[in-house]
Amino acid sequence: MNATSRWAHLAERVSAPFSSMFAKLFLTIAVVSLLVFTGMMYKSLSSSREALYNQKVADMTLFTERTGQYLDLYLQNIRNILLNVASGIDLDEQDDRKIEAVLRRYAAQNSEIVSNLFVYDRRDRLISSNQVLYEVIGHPELMNIFRIAYDNPDLINSSEPYYSPLLVDNTVAFAISLRDASGQITGIALLEINTLKLTNQLGSQLYAAGQTFALFTGKGHIVSYDRNSSLVPGKALTFPSEMTDEFAADLLGLSNGIGRAEGNRGTLITVKSNRNQLGWYLVTLTDEKAFRQGIESLYAKFAQIGAIWFALLMLLALVTSRHFTIPIRRLALQMDRIRGDRMGAAVEPLARKDEIGQLSFSFSMMMDRIRELMETERQHVERKKQLEMKLLLSQIRPHFLCNTLACIGSLAKQHRIKEVEQTIRSLIILLTSSIDKKKEIVRLEDELDGLLAYMQIQQMRYGDAFRLTLDVPQRHLQCRIPKLILQPLVENGIFHGFENKEHGTIVIRTCEVGADLHLTVEDNGKGMPPERLRLFADPAYTGELQGVERDQASGMNGMGLGNVRERIRLIYGEAYGVDVASVPGAGTKVTIRLPAIPDRPDLPEKQP
Repeated sequence: MNATSRWAHLAERVSAPFSSMFAKLFLTIAVVSLLVFTGMMYKSLSSSREALYNQKVADMTLFTERTGQYLDLYLQNIRNILLNVASGIDLDEQDDRKIEAVLRRYAAQNSEIVSNLFVYDRRDRLISSNQVLYEVIGHPELMNIFRIAYDNPDLINSSEPYYSPLLVDNTVAFAISLRDASGQITGIALLEINTLKLTNQLGSQLYAAGQTFALFTGKGHIVSYDRNSSLVPGKALTFPSEMTDEFAADLLGLSNGIGRAEGNRGTLITVKSNRNQLGWYLVTLTDEKAFRQGIESLYAKFAQIGAIWFALLMLLALVTSRHFTIPIRRLALQMDRIRGDRMGAAVEPLARKDEIGQLSFSFSMMMDRIRELMETERQHVERKKQLEMKLLLSQIRPHFLCNTLACIGSLAKQHRIKEVEQTIRSLIILLTSSIDKKKEIVRLEDELDGLLAYMQIQQMRYGDAFRLTLDVPQRHLQCRIPKLILQPLVENGIFHGFENKEHGTIVIRTCEVGADLHLTVEDNGKGMPPERLRLFADPAYTGELQGVERDQASGMNGMGLGNVRERIRLIYGEAYGVDVASVPGAGTKVTIRLPAIPDRPDLPEKQP
């Protein structure tokens, strides 16, 4: 048994008498209190349930009556709009543009009701309040509605709901015949209502949650309902949601007055009425669960009273036994707090002078000492990482500087001033990025700038013997990576991979894999034998992969692939590192796995 398990076992043993004592006390009190509270709640809830039900039904009935009055007013407004249109246009004298302007004006003034206005005359001319949209999309249902209006010339005719391609939704049309001074029918004025705004207007009158409505024509077709309501069952794979035919049939089959229907989340209380001039049926739906909200509130109040009563009993029991069991339980709880990774939790000694106080004081001192040792160990590990990082970053070869300066001198003797300036500028960039010890984590864009500077120097020395290609998306340039992890890989490819080759190509790519950023350096050099790949696959290996880097006088620094892998593990942990794949005679591919960390001002400079 380890130390943590022993402390937990001790806590359970010392708290067992305390728990047993209180269990007996509270069990007796709970049984008596439960019987008393159950009787009180049953009597109160029985009387409250009926009153609440009557109140909810009264509210639903009131909403239904008000909605009927609203629909009567809605129909009156439609009648007034059509009469104004009939009196405001002259089909024999006015041209199409004037008629369209009149229709557009009336549609804009009554946008809460009207979605589109149309006029159709005896010359088969059809004019819309949005003529351009009508000519582009068309409207196949209009002629059927016009025929209905011609057959009933002295009435305001209404259609059943249909799909309007101009509104991209279902709507209902109202039409009236137009007559000239002699009383002859000259055409038909037609109005399509805005069903979406009608739905919003009706829904705004519902004051309680868990309520919705459905509006049907006298023939049983759906005019309007709240499609966002979770109470109404919807057809599968329809957007926006459409009421199922079965549920609509259930609502239409209800008698006027109060009823019940099975909705999407259970039983619904319904109130149905067609007391309006349109003869439309309005069905108000209320989730039966809403009827129980008041009862649940009453339950909560009784629960609060019970909680207060039990709290008083607990307080009395605690006061009685505080000098016997509470100190031991507190100490046991303190011991229990140090489980797992919670060794850093503070432990306050008990303010007692007896044996329990001495035990608590000794335990507190022991925990303080453990925390001190843990902090010392953490500081040692952190310091070790910093020293290793500084050592790795300080490995810059003087041979590279000498060879580069010699190259600059040779270019100067040849009076190649432009190449001299470019090489000096590239050398400054390299030295600046290498000597700066304050920035161990840099942007990928800065790392690539330094790499391009290095390649420019090497191409001045060796000409076009090798070529570097970058395939890096713009969004990856701002990611933060350790400094100088790409240059050793490119250097390996140049001085080892392209040995005995006239031309070589190195390609650098980046991609995102989940939350990680993968940087790939791939060359078409001679590759490496399998035994070296197996050597690098060893997790304990931290040396040079190729085995020739230490002998390369032309390289910039002494960091090989092994050191690159070790740096990545020190910074990000064992989950990240370097993978190598190579085919002898075909080339080598090195993949660096890092977390994809964007460049943000709030991120620390030395900690990714």
